[in-house]
Amino acid sequence: MSQGQLDNSIKGLFQCGRYAFMPNYFSYCGPNKNKALFEYITENYHDPNLNRILSEFEVMHPYLKLIAHNNQIKDEFAPRVIEAYWLGNELTENVNIKNLYRHFTENKNLKSKLQKNVIERVLGYIPNRTKPHHNFHVMNMWIRTGKLNIKHTLKSIDECRISWGKVKKIKKNSVIIEYQPLIIENDKLKFGEIIDREALTQIDDKGFVQDLQVNDIVTIHWGWICEKINQKQLINLKKYTLESLNIFNQQVLEFLYA
Repeated sequence: MSQGQLDNSIKGLFQCGRYAFMPNYFSYCGPNKNKALFEYITENYHDPNLNRILSEFEVMHPYLKLIAHNNQIKDEFAPRVIEAYWLGNELTENVNIKNLYRHFTENKNLKSKLQKNVIERVLGYIPNRTKPHHNFHVMNMWIRTGKLNIKHTLKSIDECRISWGKVKKIKKNSVIIEYQPLIIENDKLKFGEIIDREALTQIDDKGFVQDLQVNDIVTIHWGWICEKINQKQLINLKKYTLESLNIFNQQVLEFLYA
């Protein structure tokens, strides 16, 4: 089945799987079904089991349902919903802060891992800039809320956020990209200077991105190339990442490194 033949819902499932794959590969979050998830995405194959696998990501899936519900979209795996969570778009803006607060306080998994006063402090700060975006969660709910209930480190924040880079060199199973890592400087989390970084594109000669070319813009999650993105998507990803950084620097840094 070609990608062009897929309906929107299945396209959304595949895009979601591209981002969810690598932390699942490392057993950081999601069900123990990584081999199946990888095969679905690399083979462009779908059956209801793919929906079930992605629905078992206990942090991600409630976010998707929240975004869909607030935008009157029935399918939480619709492509625009998936993009809203992982990259950011206009749907990300439409989630009421009160609903986001309930998402954290009523979700049993999150409630068991995050203290209520922490949630109130983070979500109560500049609420109009607090959005249901993956990078917001990574940077500001600094306890890792997957299988490892431990504090994030600078390295894990940088790896877990959805980052981006420009392809500089293409190798057999990886690419060299121009990349801005996160650094701590003057007690602030910020972007460092652009460096060359290697990121994986294939495992066992299979990957998610085909026909990569030098100067393509790609997204990275835990050292893995998820997909190529266009300029509008890049602008949105930068916007929500910077907003998340600002909230972190104004409200969270003192707790993380206390």
